[in-house]
Amino acid sequence: MADSADLRLYVLDGENWKAATKQGSERLYCYVQNPGEDYFHLILDGEIFLRSGDEHVCLNCALRRGLVTTDRLFWQHRSKSPSPRF
Repeated sequence: MADSADLRLYVLDGENWKAATKQGSERLYCYVQNPGEDYFHLILDGEIFLRSGDEHVCLNCALRRGLVTTDRLFWQHRSKSPSPRF
């Protein structure tokens, strides 16, 4: 990999949200709609996503909703309020 960008993501609420990989032929939809869309999009086989109970969120939506961050020092900036729920 020629680019040395740090591509790590950090789950802000690791007690409730777990990373998983979509496997198998069962259809799995992201719990969050993309801006401007009126449908829920598929999570594809091999795709990494977040899971909390029956909720599944793709990483793009998780970043947009603030469930994950690229800030490795997020714990220093954390507020005492609970993470946002949908």
